Amino acid sequence: MWQEAKDKKKWDDLVSRQKHAHFLQSWQWGEFQRVLGRKVLRLAWNNEVFVQSIKMNLPRGFAYWYIPRGQVDDSAFNELQKMLGQAGTLFLRVDPLVELKLADLPFKEVPATQPQCTLLLDLSLSAEQLLLGMRPKTRYNVNLAEKKGLTVKLGVIDNFLRLNKQTTSRDRFISHPDEYYRQLVEVLGGVAVKVWQAEFNGKVLASAIVIYFGDTATYLHGASANEDRNLMAPYLLHWRIIQDAQKRGFKYYDWWGVNPLEENHPAYKKSWEGITRFKAGFSGEVMCYPDSFDLIYRPWWYRVYRLSKSLKSLLV
Repeated sequence: MWQEAKDKKKWDDLVSRQKHAHFLQSWQWGEFQRVLGRKVLRLAWNNEVFVQSIKMNLPRGFAYWYIPRGQVDDSAFNELQKMLGQAGTLFLRVDPLVELKLADLPFKEVPATQPQCTLLLDLSLSAEQLLLGMRPKTRYNVNLAEKKGLTVKLGVIDNFLRLNKQTTSRDRFISHPDEYYRQLVEVLGGVAVKVWQAEFNGKVLASAIVIYFGDTATYLHGASANEDRNLMAPYLLHWRIIQDAQKRGFKYYDWWGVNPLEENHPAYKKSWEGITRFKAGFSGEVMCYPDSFDLIYRPWWYRVYRLSKSLKSLLV
């Protein structure tokens, strides 16, 4: 039976024990979602399975629930979806950890909200092994940045935001508003999240936001300057972050989003080829989660919702 969980320490203790623990299910991530104006429901099944659900508001008083990488099995999920399918709920969106049996339920496969494939670097290897495991060009760029005298240290969100504007303009992608990143750093605090930056002669050339939870350090957001790109600042930045995570006892460095190995995979994006190449240069294992899906409670309104999303994308 599902019951609402109220104990923060117990929640994080149990969720963080999962292999490749997901910060998306951490208590503080739920608090961050609350700050963004969303309702968060933390549920426990027989005091063993813990699932954090986020309520996303839609027009006309509708909403949908979203479960990002929650640990749930088939029997528990069946009861969970019944509980969440209450008045005003259009659908339940799930980025699953494992395959769930949905044959008898009205569902539609959808693109994952979170990256479907990620790259996990095993931090149980020694620093020497990690260096040897890099692609030659990556190792060369790390050494080059070191020889040029770049330094890496904990940074501030303002430097990240400044570089993020340059990055989004240069690479032509849509970013979160500045306030999103500020609140992320403020709510998760200095233990669960850190801003890192790489500098040359006092000038910040690259910055990264890294989240720490359970056995995993996750590279969530990154940005770099338009100038001095020949100094290879992002390479040394991540190498220092990896070394720090290793010293602090984390087992994995999660690069967070890469292309799958197969180009015909539905999650493969041409626009991700460059960033995937960069991340893969540090080595690691590509891991892809099962397909995401919407479990539909109100079919007619769900069709209206999908149509409005399609029309909106055409107008952008």
